[in-house]
Amino acid sequence: MYECLKGLEPARVFELFGELCRIPHGSKNEKAVSDYICRFCEDRGLEVWQDEAYNLIIKKDATPGYENAPTVILQAHLDMVCEKNAGTDHDFTKDPIPVLRDGDRIYADGTTLGADDGTGVAFAMAVLEADDIPHPRLEVVLTADEEAGMSGIKAIDFSKITGRVIINLDCSDQGIVVGCAGSAVIRLELPVEREAVPGNWECGELQIRGLKGGHSGLDITKERGNANVLLARILSSLAETCQVRVGGFHGGLQTNAICREAEAKIAFPAERREEVEACLEAWERILKKEFKISDPDVRVGLAEPAEGWGVLKPESQEKLLDAMLNIDCGVIAMNAEVPGVPETSGNIGVVTTESGKVVIRTLYRSCYDSKKQYVVDRNRRLARLLGAEFSVESSSPEWEYKADSRLSALIQRIYEKRFGKKLAVEVSHGGNECGAFFKAFPDADIVCTGTQIIGAHTPDESVLVSIVQKEWEMLCLTLKGMLEY
Repeated sequence: MYECLKGLEPARVFELFGELCRIPHGSKNEKAVSDYICRFCEDRGLEVWQDEAYNLIIKKDATPGYENAPTVILQAHLDMVCEKNAGTDHDFTKDPIPVLRDGDRIYADGTTLGADDGTGVAFAMAVLEADDIPHPRLEVVLTADEEAGMSGIKAIDFSKITGRVIINLDCSDQGIVVGCAGSAVIRLELPVEREAVPGNWECGELQIRGLKGGHSGLDITKERGNANVLLARILSSLAETCQVRVGGFHGGLQTNAICREAEAKIAFPAERREEVEACLEAWERILKKEFKISDPDVRVGLAEPAEGWGVLKPESQEKLLDAMLNIDCGVIAMNAEVPGVPETSGNIGVVTTESGKVVIRTLYRSCYDSKKQYVVDRNRRLARLLGAEFSVESSSPEWEYKADSRLSALIQRIYEKRFGKKLAVEVSHGGNECGAFFKAFPDADIVCTGTQIIGAHTPDESVLVSIVQKEWEMLCLTLKGMLEY
């Protein structure tokens, strides 16, 4: 067990969370953690299924007196978002997460923590193991690849699931969520041609650093800078004013994280170096003014490039900038029914330059499937204009809000009785597997709860011990209260 987690209560929850942090479990790398939990269940005599996608379905009988209460599904996801700061020496495929604690705050050293959704998985495991928590019959569903396409939930055999009361343990805010957006990840592959860097030209790597980033759904209204978009803006300006040529464009690690860092290899006439540097200094002042509230630490710099590369031919460069500056990124429309929540948004999450092409991957979210299809179609048509290959990498359905949820009403009553105040009830612009459950079981009663995640999808991710304790107590009280459902 991590030394910093010793002595914390609930002890078993923090111990299990620590064990999960020791097992690499980034998206599409869940076998080891799935096998670990499978053995955990088998050792305790629990009924468990593991499928080829490494999803787990686990069943536990009701405690005495709860046999006639409705079966409850506890659901969480096994994978984590793998983000790290530039210069952080960490391999998410083999290294344990470097967990640290400062008083009430648990965080990692330069990487994401994995509390999204490691705390939810730890909660489910602790309930499965405990013999002193009253509960109805339980079906625990732990899914793979939630963060990078939701391929896990798409592979689930729903015929093995009988419950229709679902507590999703993937909430990132205090309170409960009763509806969420659907999503689609769009991939554009733009073919590009190269040529040699002209003689007597200088080369450099243009870098955007110092942005906060964040969750591309929950933080999209905070007007944080997207490094991919800012880099494209600067390159477009430099191409017009200083004859700058682009050799390669790279930014972002995950489609569901607002891009924090991006860089482009550039070349320019040697005699224009001072002009280029002056333009970059001017752009840093511009961005610090534009983002003085949301991203005051944004930096624009020119570093030495790697050797052995050329530049894009002018037509290819223009098509790249046309694409980057015409793909919707940020809030597209706000929800007219739910104040303060986006209806539709886009996030240019990852841009890579590969052999003969630039790949642009964008995540769109919307509470309406029709609006999601609209932005997908716009990208399809943009790709056709640019001569790019277009594909939809993944798509997930929205989860519609139900005002008559008995589960939501029960949790609100329990919370108000325990803490003496009303519980926040929200519709989220984030996405989770609740949409897939809603599509499979339209009559299901679903609520999303769980530990508040601070700085989700960034290396600043953290959780508070006090919030974990509070949410664990609420989960136990909700299971105990299912006799009143």
